[in-house]
Amino acid sequence: MLSDVSMDVKYALRTMRQSPVFTVAAVLVLMLGIGVTTALFSVVDAVLLRPLPFPEPERLVVLANEKPGKLLARYSLPNYEDIAARSTQMRSMTAYGQRLMNLSGQGDAEQLRGAVVVGDFFGAFGTKPMVGRTFVPEERDARLAVISHARWMKEGGGAGVLGRTMTLGGQPYTVIGVMPPSFDVPSHTTEVWVPFDSLPGAATSEERTQRGFRSFSVAARLAPGATLESARHELKSLGEALLSRDDATLALGVARYSDSLTHGVSLLLWVLLGAVSLVLLLAAANVAHLQLARAAARQRELGIRVALGAGRGRLVRQLLTESVLLALMGGVGGVLLALWTTDVLMVLGADKLPRAGEVVVHGRVLLFALAVTLTTGVGVGVVPALQRTQLSPATVLGRGATEKSRGRTHAALVVAEVALALMLVTGAGLMLKSFWRMYQADPGLDPVGVFVARLALPQVSYDTPERMEAFHRELTARLAARPEVVGVGVGDSLPAGGSISRSGYWKEGTEDPPVRPDALINATTPGFLEALRVPLRAGRLLTEADGANTPRVMVVSERFAREVFPGEDPLGRRVSFGGDDAQGNPLWTTVVGVVADVAYAGVEAGHEPTAYVPMAQEPTTDGQLAVRAAPGLDPRTLESVVREELRAVDSTVALARVGTLEERLALDLGQPRFRAVLLGAFGVLALVLAAVGIYGVMSYSVAQRTHEMGVRLALGARGSDVLWLVVGQALRRVGLGLGLGLLGALAAHRIMEGLLYGMGALDVPVLAGVALLLLGTAWLASWLPARRAANVDPASVLRRG
Repeated sequence: MLSDVSMDVKYALRTMRQSPVFTVAAVLVLMLGIGVTTALFSVVDAVLLRPLPFPEPERLVVLANEKPGKLLARYSLPNYEDIAARSTQMRSMTAYGQRLMNLSGQGDAEQLRGAVVVGDFFGAFGTKPMVGRTFVPEERDARLAVISHARWMKEGGGAGVLGRTMTLGGQPYTVIGVMPPSFDVPSHTTEVWVPFDSLPGAATSEERTQRGFRSFSVAARLAPGATLESARHELKSLGEALLSRDDATLALGVARYSDSLTHGVSLLLWVLLGAVSLVLLLAAANVAHLQLARAAARQRELGIRVALGAGRGRLVRQLLTESVLLALMGGVGGVLLALWTTDVLMVLGADKLPRAGEVVVHGRVLLFALAVTLTTGVGVGVVPALQRTQLSPATVLGRGATEKSRGRTHAALVVAEVALALMLVTGAGLMLKSFWRMYQADPGLDPVGVFVARLALPQVSYDTPERMEAFHRELTARLAARPEVVGVGVGDSLPAGGSISRSGYWKEGTEDPPVRPDALINATTPGFLEALRVPLRAGRLLTEADGANTPRVMVVSERFAREVFPGEDPLGRRVSFGGDDAQGNPLWTTVVGVVADVAYAGVEAGHEPTAYVPMAQEPTTDGQLAVRAAPGLDPRTLESVVREELRAVDSTVALARVGTLEERLALDLGQPRFRAVLLGAFGVLALVLAAVGIYGVMSYSVAQRTHEMGVRLALGARGSDVLWLVVGQALRRVGLGLGLGLLGALAAHRIMEGLLYGMGALDVPVLAGVALLLLGTAWLASWLPARRAANVDPASVLRRG
């Protein structure tokens, strides 16, 4: 048996050397299909399939919103404590949230992205520190810090970091442990974890006392014997006891932690993997064309072997060996291509996906590549092998006897290629049109020439509203006085800036509803909207006169005005965001202006009802700085100006996320650009492969029918008749493929809808345009060999017989 296999391999290699053009073409096509499929699978494997680096990751859960499309949810600390006290199906429950922290004491202050935690945080995730220890729930208010591996390396590495003091937010923290590189909760950029109650003023803060202050994620482990369904049932049964009036909109669901990580990208990655699988099928179909075309050259050889007594099984094994060897050669090249393609995917935007740091072509990906290679090798070889070996020696040795069945196979492959290509190119067209609409969407402001950065004031130094207001007023006044600056302001939120606050509201003259609608609240200093050049539609903007002791006012977006005051003039109307004044009456906020809509949560999320309130009336220690450069000045040059003035005001305040507003908005388009570029590239590949396949089939058909064409021309047929005979045959096959492809596109349209912006998946112009594009490509691919057939010399053909 082994000797037979060895003989088959040697014969296959000798046959490939005798047909170098065929071998190179087949290997290159398979390398392309296997390579891009393997590269994309490496991303899917890292993000969706590989287990999380925690003990028993399937038992790690988060509280979540179970409504379709809205998995992520936030909770207040009173919510968390109520649930933790009553739940028996979950243990080691913890609440955690991201927090910017100023690290000072060594030159300019540095802003770290940290996490504040409550409860058994490290117990819930179960990851042991690589150096030192972690803090426990009993140390809830101790000034202890656990740092990330990345921060540890910045601090010089080594065990000497333990016991070192870090000044965070003006408070000394003792480093007690270092987490391994794989621990990236809540984010891969998190550098330090501290107990929430160790923060200055934590015990009396709104986060600790207000049920409506929802800024924490909640995670836990399923208790022994508990299941995801039992935990969901328990929370549902506890709902009435847990939900007070202030919690009427609280989401009480449970999801696996892994699902919460990939909620926004799982559909995209499965769609991309499906698309690249179609590319692989197209590549395989092209190689099958080549295998079938090669049958004519080997027809006599196979007939002689059958006449000499070779069994059908023996010949099938020989031909499959050749096919699998071709696939293995393509697979080796595909793995090498995948190594490079993976890096390209990272550059295109895959590095922004969760767990992107784990994307690598490792053992499991190589096994996948081997399985794909072997399946492809058998798949492209089995039909030609069976077809070539099913006839008797006399029939096989007879001229042209197998052309009819071989032609039917070619036709079926062309139909399949066109159908697959239409589905892929349609997906690419929809994604590109969606991205173009997103790119053209009006941001509601002028991002050109704006320098942006994030500020975080140390809470120990800025523990009163007056101090916060004084800092923002002095910094913006100093920057506004600089000749390089034409506008400056500070706000809670910037487009694609990350920090977004929302609050429920009800308008004056109506009943306070049980479930209040909510709006985005952006506390800003005077000059913020002017620096961004958000157009004023009515009324006025916020001014210095809107202070802490003046009536509460706000500027609202057009969508807020439309939804809250439909058909009315919003100026002078009042809305309450909760709370009472000194007399116990609702705390009303008056609308003084209306501005254009701005997509703070990102272009895909769209415009939300937005209210801009004076920062003097809603002080904060966090803020987004926006500085508009003077005409002709690069906004990046303003960084040195801002740092100079910041040092003059308070050197302990750090500057982070430094850049331009244009760069921020470009980052917001990162994932849409990633999927548009990938599907666009797959669409181009599909179009090229389909064109090559049609051209190859028609060229082969013309070559096999040269004698027939000569006879037709000798009997009086015109060249145009022959040309349209060949083109018509191709277009009939293409038409059938287009019909099947349209049915496939219609069947898959619901999958695509979740990835499109401002349009449906059944976009008639795109479908029609793609069908015409494929029809034109098919016409050109068939016209070239048809023209060759029309120019056949009948006399020379007939002389050859």
